[in-house]
Amino acid sequence: MSTTPTTDEQFMQLVDTFITTANDKAQNMDRNVIGPALMFAATRFNAYMLAMATRDVEEFRQQSESARKYYLEQHEKMLTDNFKDFETNFDKYRGGN
Repeated sequence: MSTTPTTDEQFMQLVDTFITTANDKAQNMDRNVIGPALMFAATRFNAYMLAMATRDVEEFRQQSESARKYYLEQHEKMLTDNFKDFETNFDKYRGGN
C-alpha cells in the first residue's frame, strides 16, 4: 500500500491549503480583498508557468493567447462547477453563517 499521494490527492491537498489560508485570513480581513488576491496570485503563477514552458520571450508572446484562452476556459468551468456545488450544499458550506 502506497502512502504517497496521487496527483489528484496532491491537487486537492493544495487546494485545501489555499482555502484554509483564505478562511484564516477572513477572520480579520475583508473577503473582498482575499478573493481578488487569490485570483491575482493564480494569474501571476499561470504567467510564470508559461514563461517556464517557453524558450524565450518571442515564444512566450506566440503562446500567450492560446494559454490565456485555456486558463479562461478552465476558470469558467471551475467556477461553474463550484457554483453548482455551493447551490447543492449551501447551508452546509456556509456553516450557519
